[in-house]
Amino acid sequence: MIWRPVTGEPGTRVLFVRHGLVHNPTGVIYGRMPRMRLSEQGRQDIERAARLLALLPISAIYTSPLLRARQSASVLAEPHPGAPIRQLSWLIEVRTSWQGHDFKEAQEAVQNFTYYDPPKHPGDETIDDVFGRMDRALRYVVGRHSGQMVVCVSHGDPIKILGIPYSGKELTAEAVLAPDPPEASVAAFQFLEANAPPVLDLWIPRAVIRPRIVPRPQAPPAAAPPA
Repeated sequence: MIWRPVTGEPGTRVLFVRHGLVHNPTGVIYGRMPRMRLSEQGRQDIERAARLLALLPISAIYTSPLLRARQSASVLAEPHPGAPIRQLSWLIEVRTSWQGHDFKEAQEAVQNFTYYDPPKHPGDETIDDVFGRMDRALRYVVGRHSGQMVVCVSHGDPIKILGIPYSGKELTAEAVLAPDPPEASVAAFQFLEANAPPVLDLWIPRAVIRPRIVPRPQAPPAAAPPA
């Protein structure tokens, strides 16, 4: 793959948020299937992400056109009433003919199961296909929002695949076997220096919310032995 990483003005930040957990009681590979909505847990996780991002100066929100992403974008936008929400088709889920199959059965049928190696159908997206459109989304947003902070709501595999070359790794089928970013997590592409590629950070809202720690009561000192 011949590729040159995008550069941006210092202060430009593109936050790729994975949508929340999906209501999927049958364990189907839902891919681009319609009407796959957030579960109650997924909505709570996205609300937690929204609280994490609430104090940041978000100028715009871009989203995959799929329902679960649009629902997540609406929740993230609530603390930012001035930030428009725009659909961007490059952010959509992977196109795969595994869609509609049982996920556990697919894992049992294919060792080290992925959608890409080998592809189930010649029309399925390749790893390079997914990276290419996600990289176009990143370049588009950086070009439109130089020096600003923008949210892009997308999906697990596309965000993971975009991050592999930007992390200095080779984009291979083996690299894609790494776990997806968690639901409702934030992959932050932060442009810190002029004419330099972004630095990547992964923000996981659950790790930010910590339980209140109540100190244990001290045991009374032992009585002194008699003289």
